[in-house]
Amino acid sequence: MILGVWDKRNAEADLKHEVARALAGWSRARAEDPPHLWAQAHLAMGYVPCGIETLDEQPQPFLGKTSAAVVVGKLYNQVDIRRSLGRDHEFQTAGSCEALVHLYERKGERFLDGVNGKFSFALWDDERKCLLLGRDHFGIESLYYSQEGGRLVFGSSLRALLESGLVSKGLNHTAVLQYLLYCYNPSDDTLVGGLRRVPAGHVLRIGEGGGEARRYWHLSFAEQEEKPEEAYCEEIPRLIEDAIRLRVEAKQPPGVLLSGGTDSSTIVSLTSRMFQEPIHTYSFRCEGRSFDESRYARRVAQRYGTHHTEIPYHQDSLSLMAKAASAMDEPFCDVGIEIGTYLLGQAAEGKVSYVLSGEGGDELFGGHPVYSADKVARIVDLAPSALLRPVTAALQRIPDSDQKKNLQVKLKRFAYSLAFPPELLSHRWRVYYTPDELRELCTEDFLEHCNLDDMFEPMYRFTREADGPDDLSRSLYSDYYTLVSFYLRRLGLLQHFGVESRLPLLDYRLAEYASRIPSRLKIKGLSDTKYIYRKALESVLPREILHDRPKLGHSVPMKNWLRESNGLSEWMADTLSTAARARRAFLKPEAIRSLLDQHVRKQGNHSHRLWSLLVLELWLEATFD
Repeated sequence: MILGVWDKRNAEADLKHEVARALAGWSRARAEDPPHLWAQAHLAMGYVPCGIETLDEQPQPFLGKTSAAVVVGKLYNQVDIRRSLGRDHEFQTAGSCEALVHLYERKGERFLDGVNGKFSFALWDDERKCLLLGRDHFGIESLYYSQEGGRLVFGSSLRALLESGLVSKGLNHTAVLQYLLYCYNPSDDTLVGGLRRVPAGHVLRIGEGGGEARRYWHLSFAEQEEKPEEAYCEEIPRLIEDAIRLRVEAKQPPGVLLSGGTDSSTIVSLTSRMFQEPIHTYSFRCEGRSFDESRYARRVAQRYGTHHTEIPYHQDSLSLMAKAASAMDEPFCDVGIEIGTYLLGQAAEGKVSYVLSGEGGDELFGGHPVYSADKVARIVDLAPSALLRPVTAALQRIPDSDQKKNLQVKLKRFAYSLAFPPELLSHRWRVYYTPDELRELCTEDFLEHCNLDDMFEPMYRFTREADGPDDLSRSLYSDYYTLVSFYLRRLGLLQHFGVESRLPLLDYRLAEYASRIPSRLKIKGLSDTKYIYRKALESVLPREILHDRPKLGHSVPMKNWLRESNGLSEWMADTLSTAARARRAFLKPEAIRSLLDQHVRKQGNHSHRLWSLLVLELWLEATFD
C-alpha cells in the first residue's frame, strides 16, 4: 500500500509525521514489516508491504538520480525493460519500483510505453518539481486522490485513507446513485465525497501550475484487420500463452480460479503445460437446478491433472457478507459471487501466493450474452412504440422462474431493459432502476443531491469516446473501462487472504490485437458469441467445454434462497429498514418491504436489487460508522 501528502503550506517534518502516523496504523494491523517513508520539501510519501510474497517488492521508496517513487503491483516484462535501458543503468534491485524510476529518468513522459503489468505509483520529479500519479492500462491496481486548495492526499487504498483521518468521510450521493443503477460505481468519483480515482491508463501530473491528466494508453477499435480465419486460429492461442508465461513465476506455480468456462479452462490448459508438477485449481459449488456448474470445472481439472479444490457454497455462507464488505474499498454487488470469491480466497490461503483468473475474455472476443441482446434490440427498436409498449408491458407481467436462464426469464428481462436508451449499448441490459423506480425507493432528501435527468451521463462518456465502427466494438470499449473494473474489485478480496490475482486476458497487447478483429468474427449471426475465439481454441480445449457447455455465468441461486428462507429475508429486511429509519435516510422502508414481497410472490426477480442494498449498508457500517 502506498500513501502520501503534498502540501505547500506545511513543512517537511510535519508532513512526514502525518504520513508516518497513517502508515504505522495501517502497517500494525496488516503486516509485520514497518512502513517505509521518504520526505522532501513539501512532500511525504511511503509504502507498507501487503504481506503477499509474490507482490511485495523492496526497497521502497526507491531513490534515483533526480526522482523518487513508490509502487504497488508488478511490472511483468522487467527482462525486456532492463534490456531496453542498456548498460547505462546499473540496477541495484530486482524490483518494479527501481525499473520504473530508471524508465522515467531515461524516457521522460513516454516512460510507460511498452510497460506490461499491473501497477499504481507515485513518482516525484525533483528537477521539474512535480508529482506523477499513475495506473496501469486497465486500472488493475487502485490509486485514489483528494485535492483541496494546495493540499493533495493520495493512496492505493481507499479504506486506508479513511482510517488515516487524512480525508473526510462525506458521502457522495451521485456515486451512490451510480451504485444503485449498476450494483457498482463505474465513475471516477468514489462514494466518498472529494475522493477520486486516477483513471486507468492515465498519469496525473501535479506541479506548480496545478494538475493535468494525460492518457498514455488508449484502446482503439478504429482499425479493423482482415485476416483468414486460419491466421487467427494460429495466433490467438500463442498470444494467450505468451500472456500467461509473462505472469507466472518458474519457482512458484500459480493457482487458477476455475469455473469450467472457456476462459478459465483455457488458462488451466495452457498453464499446465508450463509446469511439471500439477497446478492448483479452485472453484465453488452451489446446489440448485441450472445453477450448479461445478461438473464442468471437475472435468477440466481431471483432464489436466490439477490439484482441484471444490468449496461448497451454501445459503449459510451469506453470513460472510459483513466480513467481505469490510474488506472492500468500495461496495460492489455480484449477487453472491463476491462471497464465492471470498470463499476461494480462504481455500487458497497458505497454498499459493497468486492465482490466475480468466476475466477479460468476454470483452476480448464478444462473449457476454448482452451483446446478442443488442443485436436483437436493434431490430425490435424499429417497431412503432404504440405497438411495442403494450407487448413489453405484458412480458414484464410474466411470473419469475426458479431457473436461472430460461425463456421466460430472458423475455422478462429483455422487455424491462428495452425502456432504457439504446445509446447505453451493452449497459442497457445492466441497469436495475428506472427514474420512477428510484423515486419510489429513495427519499426526497437523497434525491435532492442527485440529478436523475443525467443519471446515465457517466456511461455515455465511454460510449461517446469509443472510436469503433459498429455497436459491438463500441460496447466492448465501454465495457473495458467500466465492467472490467467491477471484476477487479471482486478479485481484490483475495488479498485479504494473502493471495494476489493475475489476469492474462487483460494483457494490453492481447486487447490491442483483439480490438482489430472484425466484429463479424466475434459474433456470427445473432447469437454465435466468441466465434473466432472458440474456433481458435479447438486445439486447446475439448468440445464439451468449447461448444457443448451452455453459457450460464458463475452464479448462485440467491433469488430462490430469498424465497425459501424466512431467516434470510428477515435479516435483509431488518438490516435495510433499520438503516432507512436510523442512519442513512435515503431508502424508504415501505419500498424495501414491497420489493421483498414482490420477490417472494414471484412477481419479479429483485434479488440483485435487494442484495446490492444489503451490501451497500454493510459497507457503510464498516466504512463510515
